[in-house]
Amino acid sequence: MIKLYNFLIDYILPQRCLSCSEIIDSSGEFCGECWKQLEFIAKPYCNICGKRFSLKVLDNAVCGSCYSNKPSYDLARSLFKFNEYSKKIIHKFKYHDKTIFAGSFAKLLCNRYGEEIKDLDLIVPVPMNRFKRLLRMYNPAQVLAVEIAKIVDKTVKADILVKSKWTKAQTFLSKRQRKNNISGSIKFNTKHNIMGKKVLLIDDVITTGVTMNECAKILRKAGAESVYVMSVAMT
Repeated sequence: MIKLYNFLIDYILPQRCLSCSEIIDSSGEFCGECWKQLEFIAKPYCNICGKRFSLKVLDNAVCGSCYSNKPSYDLARSLFKFNEYSKKIIHKFKYHDKTIFAGSFAKLLCNRYGEEIKDLDLIVPVPMNRFKRLLRMYNPAQVLAVEIAKIVDKTVKADILVKSKWTKAQTFLSKRQRKNNISGSIKFNTKHNIMGKKVLLIDDVITTGVTMNECAKILRKAGAESVYVMSVAMT
């Protein structure tokens, strides 16, 4: 009966490619053509920030940026490089109500990096200002965090970090402008106690890393033992 039910579901609502919407085999997330166009982030990459090296290096190598100015988080990992192909998927997820994508993103992230986050205690999404959330109706980072939590069987605490004021969109700002823009806008909710906890911080895209680093710094100051970072894509 279960096999018959699954067959009927696949027949009525077939699996479609997240990018081009072509019908695909139910075991995948993307069709063959879209899969080839996506730049999955694979080794070699920086052991801390997760950005790919252009040359082959030893495992566990650290990039110059992280070596000279170590981030507040322990490691950051993403699925794709943010390019013209992954951008379409990310924007559908962020701006066009395609929250159903979160389940696929979560599955791919956990399959890829599950060993690196197996000891975490709780999951925290990067916060969104409440007025911006009213306009968009959902926080993509929180939606993704919930799906990851289902797979790793951990708790999501969506209100540990609070976006206390409206800020400009970070998209077209330089790294320095982003840092000034985000400074002081995110607060720790003191009703929570994260002393000694291992926290997984979730966002949709890492661009310069300024927002993630600010969030990680706040979590560290509040007593987190370690902060891991995950996103769907990074530039």
